[in-house]
Amino acid sequence: MITTRQILQRSALVAIGLLALAGSPALAQNYVFSDLGTVTGGNEGFLAYRVNSHGAIAGNQNVPLPDGHGGVFLGSFPVVLNGNTLSQLDPLPGLIEPASTSWTFNDAGQSAGSSGNADLATSSPVRWDGTTPVPLETLGFGGESSAYHINNQAQLVGQSWTGESLHAVRWDGTAITDLGTLGGTSSSADSISESGDIVVGRAQTTNDEAEHAVYWDSLGIHDLGTLGGTDSYSLILNDTHQIIGASQLSGDDVSHAALWNGLGAPPVDLGSLGGDSIAWFINNAGTIVGESAMADGTTHATLWENGLLIDLNDYLPTELRAGGWYLGSAQAINEHGAIVGWLNNIDPTNTAGASFLLTPVPVPAAVWLFGSGLAGLVGVLRRRQSKV
Repeated sequence: MITTRQILQRSALVAIGLLALAGSPALAQNYVFSDLGTVTGGNEGFLAYRVNSHGAIAGNQNVPLPDGHGGVFLGSFPVVLNGNTLSQLDPLPGLIEPASTSWTFNDAGQSAGSSGNADLATSSPVRWDGTTPVPLETLGFGGESSAYHINNQAQLVGQSWTGESLHAVRWDGTAITDLGTLGGTSSSADSISESGDIVVGRAQTTNDEAEHAVYWDSLGIHDLGTLGGTDSYSLILNDTHQIIGASQLSGDDVSHAALWNGLGAPPVDLGSLGGDSIAWFINNAGTIVGESAMADGTTHATLWENGLLIDLNDYLPTELRAGGWYLGSAQAINEHGAIVGWLNNIDPTNTAGASFLLTPVPVPAAVWLFGSGLAGLVGVLRRRQSKV
């Protein structure tokens, strides 16, 4: 079973197609591009995963640290970026070579993730209150357990090692509940609704023959099905219970981004430009961001909005484009339309992590002032919009 950790860490190949979304008929607006300091200097190795309603950005940063034996190891630290201030979240106490990861955070600044030793294949689920780690219960000892999502009520979901396999779980406070599977060995919970009554994720079926997108409610687990292939998974749901993720097509050679327009609704194929596709995030307006596979083998950060397919690289400043940079993935979009994601470089030797922020123009009135404090490249580029 592919773990959520693996899904979140890899750059998925994406291609986009038809999207029928119920939303405002207005066309999407332009964006201001901001380099979060990883290309032009500072914050090197920072990868952004989430942006909350206040404009704070959560992510992870890899930092070389002494290992105590005359060598160096690459430590991973969760961080939160507020304007120009990058704050590191503390690891659990007692770790020799700490390696922590935060996947998401809420509007109150509480983060969810895991913390463990870099040289061991074990990790513990953690909630951070500010920068302070709070350990969460697990179903068993050892293994890689992690919290993947936290809502504004501080309810969390994720995976916990049972002693034999990984099971989807939820935490209310620090107390854990096993959400079970579809009859198979493993499962993962990846998002919880703001009301706390719906959880989405994926679970293996009987005899581990397949892995399907699922949701849990008070009645138990429900199979969301696939786009005709063997496997599917769901990653995020919004307040109207729209769910996004991906699914294999018939034959299992291609995986497409998928949208479920409500609990129990069949998956909608978001299409492809010739390869695999994935959708990473959906906000309450129904706007989706993700990645798109291109003919040259790269992935482009993309946006689905109001029936339009937008290549977000149209906002990349020409000087960065000339340096081989491109927007490889859009990881999240907040309720004000701000998008965060990752930059990649066509030079295979340039492996430094880099992240970007796209701020909608004009910035809605009463919205956060985060972008005004950013040091970095800023440019408003005209976007190419293609009808789907």
